[in-house]
Amino acid sequence: MRKFIVFVLLFLIGCSVKQPEIGKKSFLQEDEYIIKALVDENSGDYKDASKIYQFLYRKTNKDIYFVKYLECLFALKKYDEVIKESKNFLSDKWNDKVFKLEIFALLEKNRFNEAKEELLKKFNKKDSFFYSMMSFILMKQGRYLEALNYSKSNYALKHTKTNLLNLTDVLIKNKKYNEALAYLNTRVKEKGCEYDVCIKLAQIYRALYDYKRVASIYEKLGKFNKKFCLLALNYYMNEGEYKKAINLIKKYNLDEEYLMFVYESMGKYNKAALVAMNLYLKTNNLQYLLKYTIFIYKASDDLKTAKEVVDKLRIIAKKIKTPFVYNFLGYVLIDKNINPKEGLEYIKKAINMQPDSIEYIDSLAWGYYKLNDCKTAWEIIKNINSSDETINMHKKFIKRCLDDFRKNNKSNKNRFKKKEK
Repeated sequence: MRKFIVFVLLFLIGCSVKQPEIGKKSFLQEDEYIIKALVDENSGDYKDASKIYQFLYRKTNKDIYFVKYLECLFALKKYDEVIKESKNFLSDKWNDKVFKLEIFALLEKNRFNEAKEELLKKFNKKDSFFYSMMSFILMKQGRYLEALNYSKSNYALKHTKTNLLNLTDVLIKNKKYNEALAYLNTRVKEKGCEYDVCIKLAQIYRALYDYKRVASIYEKLGKFNKKFCLLALNYYMNEGEYKKAINLIKKYNLDEEYLMFVYESMGKYNKAALVAMNLYLKTNNLQYLLKYTIFIYKASDDLKTAKEVVDKLRIIAKKIKTPFVYNFLGYVLIDKNINPKEGLEYIKKAINMQPDSIEYIDSLAWGYYKLNDCKTAWEIIKNINSSDETINMHKKFIKRCLDDFRKNNKSNKNRFKKKEK
């Protein structure tokens, strides 16, 4: 409640209360007292400021000083004094700002019924403050439907953004989500995507699990903060809406890395490779060059491409000494029969760094298979169980190779025995 009251106080009182005017003096040292009070107030010394404002009011009888005096008491959380002083003041004359401070103080003391009675008895029913306060009090009392009537009247009286947001909060409390959305979307059509209005829209759509519209709102909010673009992008990627993701990236000029990621997710490896190479040329970061080799190899694993991949991976392997790089380079050398012996050396480096990797063990077995050492290959891979199609294919070929070797070896032995006889 404290937050709400301070918020309303700032908008309905603080903005409307002018600073005391220096120069129009009722007594000689008035300007000096005003400056001292303002300095104390701005530094947070409300106690001294309140004493000066009280003195100035008694000396000049200017209402502005009494209002400033009450504001200082309010800041000091002396709500009982605010109520007492306000009532005494209002018994002689009317001042909207003094009355509002009395209402705020009553609300801080949880004297809701008294605040409501004061509003109904004394305040102008055509004033926005009356309706907003009545709605707020009824909300605190759990009387949401009655509060809604006041909120609607308030918004009808003044089509301000603050009144709209308060109205939507009351509508949400009454579970009238579609009506709240209607009000908010009408505002967006008229004024465009204002930050707090669109935030409220996104909150409601999220509560309704309408993530498609949440993403659409986040995309609009991207003009305020790029983090909303990333939230929208995440949704588009999860839902496979790649075209929207690409348009979003281009619209807000997001990092090219996001574009690379989208193309990769789409399986458009040639496009992903172009972006990766562009990033490498801009940054000289070998990680992007590594990405490039991965993408072009996925796009086409013919011999020409494989040789380009090997050339670049040899450069990368001198700087990025990771098991992934060693295995990738070694596997391409082996699988494409470019240089299986050299490939095995890289695979062994990868395994030394990560000995439990099934993928690297498979590459090692495949290297020996390519060198026609099926027996060694089988000893390496025979105990590996995996759902990976490539590993199972390699295992199948190695087993067949071993069986053929044993069969041929047995046949040769039989021939040798016949010759001996």
